[in-house]
Amino acid sequence: MTPTLLLLIKVLVASLIAGFVTASIKSWVDRFFLVILLTGLVGLPIQRAITINLVVVALASLMMALRQSGALKSVRGDWAMLILPAVLGGMLGRLLGLQTPARTLLVVLGAYAILAGLRMVFIKPLPERDDKAHPAWLAPVASLFGGLTGLISAGGKPFSVPIYNWAMGHHPQRAYALASVGVTAAAWSAVGAQVAVGTPLAHVDLALAAYAFIIVTLTALGVQRVWSPRLNQVVTWIIAPLLVLIGIRFLLMGLA
Repeated sequence: MTPTLLLLIKVLVASLIAGFVTASIKSWVDRFFLVILLTGLVGLPIQRAITINLVVVALASLMMALRQSGALKSVRGDWAMLILPAVLGGMLGRLLGLQTPARTLLVVLGAYAILAGLRMVFIKPLPERDDKAHPAWLAPVASLFGGLTGLISAGGKPFSVPIYNWAMGHHPQRAYALASVGVTAAAWSAVGAQVAVGTPLAHVDLALAAYAFIIVTLTALGVQRVWSPRLNQVVTWIIAPLLVLIGIRFLLMGLA
């Protein structure tokens, strides 16, 4: 078996898993499962895995904008507080990520995986509150998680959605829309920042990103047809502890 064929098979498996999981938990933009699999299962260097996943996230955000345009338009009044901070965060995060040692990125990704696993188990949506936080608080949240998108290509929606919901009092669906706008803006600005500083995306990585995006998307669309709350619950209880274990492994690798 040639190295290229082996790589394609590994990316296929990783993309199938990512598509199944993201559709099961209804996360249509944030593909942090894929960057974890590209690093841990496929064995790509973390910088390369981040770049590939960043392109996948950017493409996924376009698809979501087409499929869920109504949800994004429902928060149009807050775009000014979301888009510019997310764009700046995405750019700065990507510039920082390009200069960050691989071991440090592994530690950050490991910590992210652990916290995401814990969040899936312990934090559930709350009803909308009447006393919502001031809209100005949207900006620092969008900037922070925009930076995370640029740094490790993880949009931070497992955390930004609860912040918009729990801390700021927005309805869960509105919180999801707010977070999605931020991830979309941050992902594209991060890709643009990487190209602008003279670190272009390799043709082979663009091809792998397109390949992974197609597989993840087709898998997710297929799973959506059979989705049920029971499937969501089962996948959550399987994935959450696995994320914690994978995160610990990444931490140990980065700190070794």
